Amino acid sequence: MHDKLKEAISLFNRRAYFESHEILEGMWQTATEEADKTFYESLIRFATGLHLRFNRRNRQGAINLLTQGLMKIEEYRPTHLGVDVVRLYDDIAAHVESLKATESADPGFLERWRVPRIKTVE
Repeated sequence: MHDKLKEAISLFNRRAYFESHEILEGMWQTATEEADKTFYESLIRFATGLHLRFNRRNRQGAINLLTQGLMKIEEYRPTHLGVDVVRLYDDIAAHVESLKATESADPGFLERWRVPRIKTVE
């Protein structure tokens, strides 16, 4: 796994979504393989969506971006570039359904505790 991707995942998993997005965007801009560009784009949408939810209290914006990311990443299952895409897809999809079921602009403790994380595979 690329060191920059490891760093972006670490930031994502620590809920530093904006910083993760910045690294992923740099990787997306320099990627030469179209498949990798699309994969990075999906991770960027996840990071941005979660940033909107937790830092800007934008529930609908988060739903939109997370759903767009799901549509882009589904073809990369089961794994891609060392990322457990099956687990990530399932966790993000469950989070989207949870967001759709609430009207609250403010994320609660349980939502923060259950927030999706990116798992890696060897």
